[in-house]
Amino acid sequence: MRRLLQGSPGFVGPLQVIFKETILRRLSSLIFCGLVAFCCVTQIVSVSKAASEGSKKEWRRVGETVIRDGDTPTKVTVVGNSVLVPVTLVYQGKQADVQLLLDTGASATVINTEIADRLDMNLRSARKIQLRVVGGQVIEAHVVMLDDLTVGPHTKSNSRIAVIQHAGPRVGYDGLLGMDVLRGIKYKVDIDKQLILWE
Repeated sequence: MRRLLQGSPGFVGPLQVIFKETILRRLSSLIFCGLVAFCCVTQIVSVSKAASEGSKKEWRRVGETVIRDGDTPTKVTVVGNSVLVPVTLVYQGKQADVQLLLDTGASATVINTEIADRLDMNLRSARKIQLRVVGGQVIEAHVVMLDDLTVGPHTKSNSRIAVIQHAGPRVGYDGLLGMDVLRGIKYKVDIDKQLILWE
């Protein structure tokens, strides 16, 4: 029997719950070991009030737009209970293809500083926020606005993304794909075929 994880808004099936809990346990173990590589972002705690003019301009409310181009399935990589999704990021005309861990429990999409460096992101002028992660720990992150974020047939423009410092051993992905991107998008994950099916 094919294993499917339903990803439509508002639906939480038993497989999805097991999948989410497994990811949370894995990420929690990294945090408690002091190896904060990536963490499930459960809450944005605060936003720094001190910001340069550049960050104010970047932070201003700009309407996000989502463009859909077909429904071709997306090939993903399944490692245990983890699903790694190919995502394309565009920042000020520069592009980076990354692998993000699908995490329906994360409220924000996160990348590490290595990817930020590849895109020449100026984090010094970026707005700082504090994120609460699994286990209650609070970490600092920078928020930047992307030109585009593309996952499968969906391209989201003017999307904000959090950048955190990678610490500890290397992991097999570049960040987390959170609900700020996935919300409103209907999909299923076919674990056996290692595909995301867009609806």
